[in-house]
Amino acid sequence: MEILNIAGAGMTMVMGCLGLFFPQRAAEFTGLKAVTVPGRSEFRSTFGGLFLLAGLVPLITLEPAAFLTIGLGWAGAASGRVVSILADNANDPKNWIAVLFEASFAALLLAGSPIALLLAKTGQL
Repeated sequence: MEILNIAGAGMTMVMGCLGLFFPQRAAEFTGLKAVTVPGRSEFRSTFGGLFLLAGLVPLITLEPAAFLTIGLGWAGAASGRVVSILADNANDPKNWIAVLFEASFAALLLAGSPIALLLAKTGQL
């Protein structure tokens, strides 16, 4: 399971590098626009630095709680997007692809986590 966690953290770092070093590409990837200096700063900070460190910390510490935390963050992003799809009438293929993308990162990071192991042990997973 560790290899899945490491892959999820590594891919989170790749997403962070995209936002930090290539904010215009990150904007295109997300379907947003970074046309002003503050917009590019937002991509570099939130989609860049935040994601880069969010993936790096679990890889440095190798603590299950670190992988769990980031995995839950990705699960929250996927859940929030589903709420948006339902509440905002945003039933768009791009949104569903994004849900799959975010849920995949969550699954990689949560595989082998204490919660997943507990659910598997109790037969709920």
